[in-house]
Amino acid sequence: MNKQAYLATMLCATVLLAACEGDDGTNGTNGNNGADGLNSLLATRDIPKGDAVCLGGGTALDSGLDTDRNGVLDAGEVTATELLSCEATPLIRALHASPDAPTVNILVNGAAALNGVDYSQGSGFLSVTEQNNVQVEAITPAGDVVVIDADVNLDFSTEASVIAVNTVAAGIRPLAIVNPSDERITEGYFRAQVVHASPSAPPVDVYVTALGADLAGSAPVNGAGTPLAFEEFTGRLEVPAGDYQIRIVVAGDATLTPVFDSGEIPLAAAADLMIVAIDNVGPGSNPVQLIVLDGAAASALNDVNTPASVVAVHLSPDAPAVDILADVNSTVNNEALALVRNVSFGEFCNLNAVPAPGDYTLSVAANADNSVVALQFPLLVEQGSEATAIVSGFLAAGDPAITALPLAGNTRSIITETKLRITHASPSTGNVDLYLVPAGTDISGVDPSFAGVPFGADTTMLSVAAGDYDAIVTPENTKTAAISLLGLGFTGGEVLDVIARDPATDGSEGALPLPVVIDYSAVPVCPAP
Repeated sequence: MNKQAYLATMLCATVLLAACEGDDGTNGTNGNNGADGLNSLLATRDIPKGDAVCLGGGTALDSGLDTDRNGVLDAGEVTATELLSCEATPLIRALHASPDAPTVNILVNGAAALNGVDYSQGSGFLSVTEQNNVQVEAITPAGDVVVIDADVNLDFSTEASVIAVNTVAAGIRPLAIVNPSDERITEGYFRAQVVHASPSAPPVDVYVTALGADLAGSAPVNGAGTPLAFEEFTGRLEVPAGDYQIRIVVAGDATLTPVFDSGEIPLAAAADLMIVAIDNVGPGSNPVQLIVLDGAAASALNDVNTPASVVAVHLSPDAPAVDILADVNSTVNNEALALVRNVSFGEFCNLNAVPAPGDYTLSVAANADNSVVALQFPLLVEQGSEATAIVSGFLAAGDPAITALPLAGNTRSIITETKLRITHASPSTGNVDLYLVPAGTDISGVDPSFAGVPFGADTTMLSVAAGDYDAIVTPENTKTAAISLLGLGFTGGEVLDVIARDPATDGSEGALPLPVVIDYSAVPVCPAP
């Protein structure tokens, strides 16, 4: 390209560039402003009683967007709710603490809440309404009888413990103890409340201490100078969790001798306990035992020295006087602990201080120097347990051979009934029929109360109404009386075992079986070995 052409081209490019840098154009119109956002609001409100979610009422925190921009969180604007507080449904539990009362049913607002509750038994908490009617029905041979009919009105977030107290003769009645149910227990602590529900015990002082602590330097939980009397109770006490000893002392006893001693027991953190002293109606000399209610159930707490009780009955017709020896199964050696000595045929006595708990093998030694062991049988006992052990059968070669007939014990007297058990322990007698009929009844037209009862069997403990009765034993399928106990007068409160035994082998008692009647209100104590 020549120089002229090049310059012309550059000139044109310069002109075009100049044209691209012209004057600014007019500004455009601004767009519309966006709508303002919605505010998020929070509001608390009271929840009324009867609410489907929070029956007892309480407080809720609602949240949502203020869609109508009125600055108030309206019901239709709520998108989330958090419960800040909610009153708990009322709770109720029961304990049978009337020492001579029968087994009971417990009804709340007309509906069965608990059935067949025996003495010292109780329940966990049950949810109820604010206004409640509690009825206690005594189960008697004549039918169920309402013995307590009480209104128990409760606020939400409360719990009631209803204890049936006092004797039937003195007037059984309810003791209702109401506490808040929403009080928290301090971390690492347990909570306990002590109740005196023993009608036969005087005012007492209750000590909860470290094991072996000197009571003279300790303060009772009921407060110094304010002994706990029947139907009184302490406030709820918080105590650090750990191992403790509970001891009860009769108020005013300068020697501070415990009438109850729990020994060392662990009390766990967060446990919420009601500890109730009731009459001790079982083995042991201590007047009371403790029942611990933990919200779920009731459990017995015995005195550390509470033994077991066994009534020994010698009914083996050809065995001489016997000794009963105990071997502790947990040891290698045979301790041969003498529980009783020289019990003769037809005799019975109460071994009312068998160390418990215990797992023993009992040996019945049939001669004076214990060189001949006629029978061995196991005996497992717990504190406060009761049993009756009959030794029957033949020591010499015979059928049946000498054997133990163990019977469960339950000697608590119930004022509304007679407790009666009949046992066939006559080894030379075949199956029998048993009649328990109103006095004067002609059994020829009556079916037996228990038919075809074999050797070793029993009727179990019967609940018999007050009245006059005949107890008759006949050979099976006959009406010929082998044993006749006529005109038995029962007034209520008796506890009896009637046991059929063989006559003496020397013929001095005839040929028919004879009855042994054990009245548990007057069983002789076995002589000390």
